[in-house]
Amino acid sequence: MCDHLISAAKHRDHVTANQLKQKILNILTNKHGAWGAVSHSQLHDFWRLDYWEDDLRRRRRFVRNAFGSTHSDALLKAAVEYGTEEDVVKSKKTFRSQAVVNQNAETELMLEGDDDAVSLLQEKEIDNLAGPVVLSTPAQLIAPVVVAKGTLSITTTEIYFEVDEDDAAFKKIDPKVLAYTEGLHGKWMFSEIRAVFSRRYLLQNTALEVFMANRTSVMFNFPDQATVKKVVYSLPRVGVGTSYGLPQAR
Repeated sequence: MCDHLISAAKHRDHVTANQLKQKILNILTNKHGAWGAVSHSQLHDFWRLDYWEDDLRRRRRFVRNAFGSTHSDALLKAAVEYGTEEDVVKSKKTFRSQAVVNQNAETELMLEGDDDAVSLLQEKEIDNLAGPVVLSTPAQLIAPVVVAKGTLSITTTEIYFEVDEDDAAFKKIDPKVLAYTEGLHGKWMFSEIRAVFSRRYLLQNTALEVFMANRTSVMFNFPDQATVKKVVYSLPRVGVGTSYGLPQAR
């Protein structure tokens, strides 16, 4: 378990560091940045819905989408089926240029590091662990389009989720889909938790949805209801949150 937590913390630090580095680069080098110009910017700016939700669980904010695409392959297919020969040549050029742009963006934003880079990371996450692991259980992270098996670990102050990358179903998931999935190597502080709701997954009452202070949520499914009760009693006493008109309880 100690080896598992150490390797998970290294991977988590590596993911976070790469995200912060890419965010800083985007701020400084986009067309409005200090070292940016319109000619240096990419051909297109792509956007997606932010994970932030309002009180009615509506996602009303856009953020830049580094993995966006103009779907040039679909344009090429349409040109081949319905267009002229000139349209086909133009679409092929667009497809090749867009493929190069997407490849560069994916290379820069690759969250997976090699073993040497990961081994150089400091083990700050483990040093900051407040107390031993109170509960560790198999769980599934429920996200849009993705259901990822892994291990949920709970200490006295934090929740950790580490995806099982050796799982056959996980290996079949398209990496482009995984780029949009948050929490695969997740860590959440108890102080961030604002509400906990019981949920049904595949018509079974074996899931929990945890709402955070930053107006995002994460959902886990567990093997059975007994495990759900153990997890609930290991979480802070937030009930379903005071903002929902119910007292703090389990």
